[in-house]
Amino acid sequence: MIMNQNLKTALTVSCIVFSVLILAQLMVVEPANALTRYFNCVTRAANHNGSFSVENAEACYDKVFKGALDNDDFGKTIR
Repeated sequence: MIMNQNLKTALTVSCIVFSVLILAQLMVVEPANALTRYFNCVTRAANHNGSFSVENAEACYDKVFKGALDNDDFGKTIR
């Protein structure tokens, strides 16, 4: 009976730990995808014009990272 209780507790703890690890991994993967989209946008802009400027980089940044449009140069929210 006690062995059953210990096994059940160990399985429950293991499930909780694995669930947290999966959620942590998902949070890491999404920013990596955003960075890939940013590099793809920058590459398209450079290939389209034959040149690349800071304006192109900022436009891609604002396009991929949506919150960037609402912030000033120092990252403070514009009201």
